Amino acid sequence: MARKVYYSKPLKYFWQDLYGVQKKFTPYFSDEQIFAILRQNILAAPTKAFETPEMRGLIISGLEMWREDSRGEIKHIFFLDKQLREFLENTPLSDLEGIKKFLYENGQSNDVFHLYSNEQSKHVIYRFALHLPYEADGYAFSLSIEADGSVELYFSLGENGGRMSDKFYADTIKKDDLISLTTSKMFRLAINTIAYMNCFPDCVTDGVPKNLFERSEDMSVKNFTFKVSDKIKDSENSQLSKMPHFRKGHFRSFQSDYFANKKGQIVFIAETMVKGKAKTVSTSSEKDEFRSNAGKTKS
Repeated sequence: MARKVYYSKPLKYFWQDLYGVQKKFTPYFSDEQIFAILRQNILAAPTKAFETPEMRGLIISGLEMWREDSRGEIKHIFFLDKQLREFLENTPLSDLEGIKKFLYENGQSNDVFHLYSNEQSKHVIYRFALHLPYEADGYAFSLSIEADGSVELYFSLGENGGRMSDKFYADTIKKDDLISLTTSKMFRLAINTIAYMNCFPDCVTDGVPKNLFERSEDMSVKNFTFKVSDKIKDSENSQLSKMPHFRKGHFRSFQSDYFANKKGQIVFIAETMVKGKAKTVSTSSEKDEFRSNAGKTKS
């Protein structure tokens, strides 16, 4: 019998420390009622020392993601190999503008209410959570395409949350402080995860991993399992190594008519060294079949 694996829990702080505690006090309240109570309590609480409005806004954003999760509206992704996270968070965003265009054209429009401006507007939003084997805290991401074409990311990991915009990404990656390193890494992980599932749909399967340790995961929500594509592995890997080594490269969205057979698709451009630097295009043979399944490719 295969060994069962424990996977991390996204939004665990909101599920356990906020919702879980409130549910004990008001067991007969619906999740929507509990959300309203928690939101009001957070907004009405006295400001703590060194607390800023932005910090409180991050908590509200996390709570709103929890509500979406409680409704079953967040896509849950399980990485069979945690090294896939390292690959995605370290792969450079060399074609950020092209990926942004792809995200806008392939996402779904949602009405978003802005708390402090008291206004509502339409945005293309991707919401998803990442589960990793043998880790405590999972990731939760909300990636939106704003009216001006910019990409805004909210992320949650444990009790911590943050934001990043493509407007500041180029400057942020030049810094080496912990906050800058963390936010830029989260930004790459979020965008590259979406790129990966569209580039290698043959590595994406419906449902939770077969080796999932029986816990409290909701099997009825949108669950997907990702495995590592052989096309991103270094072909020179030692067969004796248990740790995969990945090829250097980046994801790119082809927009030019010059690449007619790949126009509008995301591909992985792997760098090779043959008499200087050359580039190899890697993509899935099942892309067309996957892209026709709108329920799987859109968030």
